[in-house]
Amino acid sequence: MAAALLITLAQEGADAGRPVSLPRLVKRLEQGASVLLRELALMGSARIGAVAGPGWVQVEQDGERWRVRLTAEGAAAASRIEWPADDIRS
Repeated sequence: MAAALLITLAQEGADAGRPVSLPRLVKRLEQGASVLLRELALMGSARIGAVAGPGWVQVEQDGERWRVRLTAEGAAAASRIEWPADDIRS
């Protein structure tokens, strides 16, 4: 799931600093918002227990809107993933 999220965010332009809305990710990946938020929590920089996350994404809430951005580390990680183009839903 992390690889699919990274690739989708990169395809949506989040690697250029543009945020992607959570509902758009839900639609593209055909997963529930809670599933994606749990995965995004692991991909961010927050500490869970004694372990800090890799810092690949930033999740922000603006009122009722949730948006996700790739960090520079996330864009670099996405660029290293070999993924068939037809495996990511468009």
